[in-house]
Amino acid sequence: MHPLQTPAHLILILGLAFLLGQQKQFKSLLLLPIVVLAGFVLNHYSLINWNTELILLALALICGLLLVLRLNLPAFITIVLLIVCGVTLGLDSSPIMIPGLGSNSIISWRLGAAVTINIGIAVLALLAYLLNHYWNGIILRVAGSWIATSAIFVLTLLLAGKS
Repeated sequence: MHPLQTPAHLILILGLAFLLGQQKQFKSLLLLPIVVLAGFVLNHYSLINWNTELILLALALICGLLLVLRLNLPAFITIVLLIVCGVTLGLDSSPIMIPGLGSNSIISWRLGAAVTINIGIAVLALLAYLLNHYWNGIILRVAGSWIATSAIFVLTLLLAGKS
């Protein structure tokens, strides 16, 4: 359940799913499991050591602002955004390391996190697609403003804690 317990993950999952639903990009959801697993592999082998929480929040801010603008984006842009978000979600997801924890437990945890991310985004994208038809998409635009505001608040608190 880690992807649903971290504010940066939750905000990005909401923003990305609502954006995909608003843009009617359901075919690109087939790419999501692959890119999330690629992020897990990069995380497991520690190939990239970035501050991924800041990147997650910046991506959530971008998704929220694109939701508010309600532009008809080309499929290429949403696919690139999906790839970057999926890899970053996988990079920032790590199980809590307890002494004596076996590799099967770590693999099971990562598989559960991947299923949670993928099913969560698919269900929320379907909900966003259905909500997009009511009131000319105002519901998604308001949700996008909340997502962008939440990302800004969490970014501010995160950066204020470092100084």
